[in-house]
Amino acid sequence: MKKILFFFFFFVLLSNYSHSETKHDLQNTDACNNALDEKNFSEIHKTKIKKIELDVNNYKKWTINNVKILTTRSRFIPNNLKKNFKGKVKVIYQDGSICFMKARVRHSGDAKDHIAFKGNSVIQSLDIKLIDGNIRGITKFKLFKPDVRGNIDDVVLMTQILRDFGYLAPRSIKVQARVNQTESIMLFQEKAAKELLEFNNRREGPILEGDQKFFFETVKNIPDNQLSNWSVGMPNLRNKTSKVMLSKITNTNLVDRGEIHKQMSLNAINNLNSIYLYWSNRFQDEKNNYFFFDYDLDNSLLALFDRSKIKQLDTYNLFLQATNSHHALSPTNRKFYWNSIENYFEPILYDANPEIEASFSSTTTAVARMPVSDYFEESLFNLYERLNAINITELQSKVKISGLNLSQDEIKDKINKILDNLDYIKNDFSQNLVKENILHNNFKPIENIYEKFNTNLREINSDVYLIKHEDKELLKCKIFLEDCKFYQVIDKDLQSLLEGELQIDNKHYQYVGKKIDLKDLSSNDRYKMRKFMSSTIFYENGIQLEINEVNKTLQFNQTKVGSRAYIINGKLDDVSITFNGIKDPKNLIENSFSPPNYPINLSGLTGCLSFVNIDFDNVNLFANNSSCEDTINLINTAGNINEISINNSLSDAFDADFSNLRINSLNILSALNDCTDFSGGKYDLINLNLKNCGDKAISIGEKSNVTIENINVDSADIGIATKDSSILLLKDAFLKNLRTCVSAYNKKQEFNGGFVKINDISCEKYSNKFEIDKKSRVVLKNNIQSN
Repeated sequence: MKKILFFFFFFVLLSNYSHSETKHDLQNTDACNNALDEKNFSEIHKTKIKKIELDVNNYKKWTINNVKILTTRSRFIPNNLKKNFKGKVKVIYQDGSICFMKARVRHSGDAKDHIAFKGNSVIQSLDIKLIDGNIRGITKFKLFKPDVRGNIDDVVLMTQILRDFGYLAPRSIKVQARVNQTESIMLFQEKAAKELLEFNNRREGPILEGDQKFFFETVKNIPDNQLSNWSVGMPNLRNKTSKVMLSKITNTNLVDRGEIHKQMSLNAINNLNSIYLYWSNRFQDEKNNYFFFDYDLDNSLLALFDRSKIKQLDTYNLFLQATNSHHALSPTNRKFYWNSIENYFEPILYDANPEIEASFSSTTTAVARMPVSDYFEESLFNLYERLNAINITELQSKVKISGLNLSQDEIKDKINKILDNLDYIKNDFSQNLVKENILHNNFKPIENIYEKFNTNLREINSDVYLIKHEDKELLKCKIFLEDCKFYQVIDKDLQSLLEGELQIDNKHYQYVGKKIDLKDLSSNDRYKMRKFMSSTIFYENGIQLEINEVNKTLQFNQTKVGSRAYIINGKLDDVSITFNGIKDPKNLIENSFSPPNYPINLSGLTGCLSFVNIDFDNVNLFANNSSCEDTINLINTAGNINEISINNSLSDAFDADFSNLRINSLNILSALNDCTDFSGGKYDLINLNLKNCGDKAISIGEKSNVTIENINVDSADIGIATKDSSILLLKDAFLKNLRTCVSAYNKKQEFNGGFVKINDISCEKYSNKFEIDKKSRVVLKNNIQSN
C-alpha cells in the first residue's frame, strides 16, 4: 500500500509538472478557418487530417482518475472510473485549415490493455463526444491506443473495403494525435450512431449489441497479474456468463420519437434477444462443445430466413475470417442495425482486431466456425469475385485520405493475402467438416429456450428482475419468469431498461421481451406481395393494386387513409406509376383526423408510395391526395425520371434520400409542408414548378449536390433552402409570394453550412431575399451575398 501511495503522489506531481511545461492553450471556440467556397464545401469531408490535439480541462482530476485505473487490482476497469471530463479538441487538416471544438472525454476500454505508461505520461484509449462542430461529419468517436485494435493499417483498409462492398463499417483513420502531453499515432474510429448509418445511406433505426452487464460478473475480481486469461480459466468462466447475455439498444432516444418508433425498437430487441437465447443453447449442447467466441450467431435467423440476406451475411463472416478478424464475430462483440425496410439484422463492424499478414487459423480453438448455412459455397464464390474486382487505384485513393500511405503494390499484397486466407478457409472446411456436424448445427426449434439462461443467471446473480411482455403489458418477474406482477414503467426507465442499465434499489432489471417462435421470424402479414419486372411490390391491406404489364403501368388506389406501398430492388424502365389517395388531406386537418402510422410505419417508411434500391429509366410518377409524411419517397435510387407530378399532400410532397437522379420535370401543387426535399445524394433537376408549399418549396440537405436548370416557385415560406454541407448550383429561378427567397444555413451538428451559386434569380413579393448564417455562403453572379 505504501508503494502504491508513493507512486500515486509521485505520478501526480510529475504529470502536473510535465503538463505545465508543455501546456497547449486551445482556443475556446468552435470556429474553423476554412474558406467558404465551392471547393471547400465539396471536399471538406474528404480532407486529410494532419493532427488531432486534445486537452482535458481539469488535468489534475484526469490524472488522479488515471492513476486509480492503473492501480486497481482487477484486470478489468470499473465503470465508475470511466468518468466524463470536459476538454478541447483542435483538428489540423492537411490543407492548412484548423478547427477548434469543445468536447466531453472519458477513458474507453474494459481491460487494462487500453491504458499504459509512455515515458512519464499515460497513453490510453478515449471515448470522445464533440459538444460543437464535427470532424469530417463525425461527432462521436474513439481514439484507440495504437496496439488494442489489431494492425491499424489493416483496420483502415478492411473497413474501407467493407463499405465499398455495401456493409456497415465505421470510418477509421490513422492519425497523429496529442492527448495532453502524450504524442502518438492513434486509431480514430467513429462510433456506431446515427452519423454512421446516414453516411452509409441508411435511415436512422435501432442499433443493438450484446449486453455484457453479466458477462464480466465471474471474472471481475480476477487479479491483475502476469498470468494469461487462459491460465486463470477466464474462457471457461465466460462460457457460463455468455449464456445469460441478451441484447440491448444503444440509441434508445428513438423510444421518445413516438409510439411507432417505440414499437419498432421493442420488436427489434425482442427478436435479437431470441436469437441470442438460441445461440446460448447451441454452442454447447449434446454434440457441440465450443467456446463462446468460436460459435457464430445463426445468419439464417439474423436474415429472418431470407435467402439473399443469408448469403450477404455469410459473405461478411467469411471476409472477417479471411482478414483474421474473428474477434468481431464473437456474439459478445456484435453490433447490429435493425434494417426495418429490408427486414433483417445488418451487422455493424466492431472490435475486429484484424491481422491480415498473420499466420492464418480459422478461429482460436475450433477447426471451423459453426453454424454453416446452405449457401456457404455461393457466398465463398461471391467473396472471391468481389475481392478480385477491387479497383486498387480507387482503393488507394480512399485509404490515403484516411491516413494510410500504402503503395498500390502493398495494397495488392494485402488483397492477395486475404485471398490466400480465403483459400485456407475453403480447404479447411472441405477437409474437416462432416455433413453430420453441419446438419446438427442447422437451425432447429428449441423447446425450453429460456432454461440455460435462467439456470446460469441464478448462479451468477440471483437478485435480478426479468421484464417480459405479455399481450401489451410489461410484467416484472423473478428468475425462471416466476412470481410475475404487472410493471408500470415510465419512458425514462424504459430507455434505461432497453439500454441494459436499469437498476432500482441496487437490483438489475433485465428485459427479456416477448416469447417468440423463431420459426415465425420471417412472417410479415402486414403486406401483400407482387412481382413486377425485376422488382417486388409490397402493399398494405388498405391499397388496391392494378397492374398492366402490356402498357407498363401501375396504379395504387388507397382505400384506407394512411395505407402505404413500396417497390424494392431491381429496375423500372418506361413505366408510368400512379398513386391515388382516398381523401383530400385538407379535409383530414379540418376534421382533426390523424392518419394511422403517421409519420412513420413499422417498416420505417414515411411515404405513401416509396421506392427502395431502384434503378429508374424513363419513368413517370403521379400522385394525389396523400395522407402520409411524404407522398412519394425515393430511397437509394438512381437513374432518369421523366416526370413527377403530385397534387394535395398532407405534409411533404416529394422526398428523395441517398439517391443519384436526373429529373426532367417536377411539378408540385399544394403541400402542407415542403414541396420537395432532397437529402444525401446527387440530383440534376431540369424544370421545377412548385406552387402552394406550406414551408419550403425546395429543401436541400445532408451533403447533397444539386443542380437546377430552371425553377418556378409561387407561394411558400422559403423558396430555396440549402443546408448541412450541401451545394446548389442554380441557373435560373423565378420566385414570388415568399417570406424568404433563398436560405443557406447549418442545422445539424454533424454537418456544416450550405453553399448556393446562382446564375440568375428573380424574386417578387418577399420579406427577406437572403438568409445566410456564418457557416454558409450564397454567390449571385460571382458576388457574395449577405442578409
